[in-house]
Parts: sequence; structure tokens; C-alpha cells
Amino acid sequence: MAIPVDAGRPGDIWRLHADDLPVRITKRRKDMVVFRSDADPAQSGQGIDSADWGHTLQRFREDLETLDAGDQAHVYVPETEIYILEIATNAYKASGKGWVAWRVGQPPTSEFADHGLFFDPASEWNLDGELVHRPFPMLDDGARVTDSEGRRWTFTAPFSFTAENGRRGTPAWPLANGAGDSDQKAEWSTRSGVGPDVFDLELPSW
Repeated sequence: MAIPVDAGRPGDIWRLHADDLPVRITKRRKDMVVFRSDADPAQSGQGIDSADWGHTLQRFREDLETLDAGDQAHVYVPETEIYILEIATNAYKASGKGWVAWRVGQPPTSEFADHGLFFDPASEWNLDGELVHRPFPMLDDGARVTDSEGRRWTFTAPFSFTAENGRRGTPAWPLANGAGDSDQKAEWSTRSGVGPDVFDLELPSW
């Protein structure tokens, strides 16, 4: 079942996979494989740099060295856990949005601004998967909450609380809605394999 792009939010950790998708190789260059879905041959083709696997979820079942233009191949997504840094807009995606993500255990690299994992989960690669962790799952993004000292805060996923004066801070726990502080940042870091400071990065425009 397709995963709606709005099912994810910053901080989410998802486990994704996709079954084999039959494709036809349309071009084969030294460092690039261009292919088109057999099921939708009218759709524009996709290209993957054979030396650039760090920036795509897709893999070929076949040995890339054996593939030539005209050959049939199979693209799939092995079970992969990713964490979402941002839900970004992009006019070229079917939904107009996509997930800016990275693999669990891997912090964004110096090449992130040029590549990264950016995809619309509902329209690419027949993705399936499940949400395995969400910081502050009891709170909706943008929720207004009251802390134990009666102060009002606005929650922004994954970890931010903004007071009524516009400044970020930390509420006095527990919140009036019954949520408790279970050290969400530490739990997220344990599950994601990276530090929560990745959300302070200047992300590129997609």
C-alpha cells in the first residue's frame, strides 16, 4: 500500500522496502544506468549513477556490469530504515512534496546538499513500510500544550517547544495533557544512530 507523503513528519523513523519492479534499460553510459518501468513505458525514465548508491534507496537485482540498453532488469528496495529530516516542497513530485531523509546510523555527509535521500513515498518505487518510531508521538505537529506551571507552548516536530513570547524552551513536565518527558531526544538518538543536532542543519532547497 502506498505511503502518503503526509504520513511522515520530521523525526520519524520508517522501515521501508519495495518488491521487484520490472524495468527496461534505455541507456547505458559509463557511469549511468537509465531505465523505464515496463508497466508504464510512457513514463519518463530514471537514471542512477552506478557509483552513487548512497543517495538512492533503489537497487538492481542484476549485476550492473552485465546490463546493456534494451535489457530487462529488476529494481527493488531492500528493507531499509530511514529517519526524516524534513518534509519539503518540490513542484516536480506528484504530490508537490517529498521526504528529505537519511539512512539510520548515517549522519548527513558533506555531499548532502547536492544529493541526500529525497523522495515522495506514495509515487516512487512501489514503496511499502511502517513507522517504527516517532518522537513525542502523543503530540500533533503544531499542538498547543500547557505545562505543569501553567505556561502555554507550541510544539513543532520533532523536538521544539516555542513559548508564547516566541522563544524556544523546555516546558515544565509533565504537560497538562498527561504526556510525560521520557527523554525523547536520547531515545531518538539511540534508535536513529545520529544526534538530534541534524535538525539544526541548513537544508537545501529541493
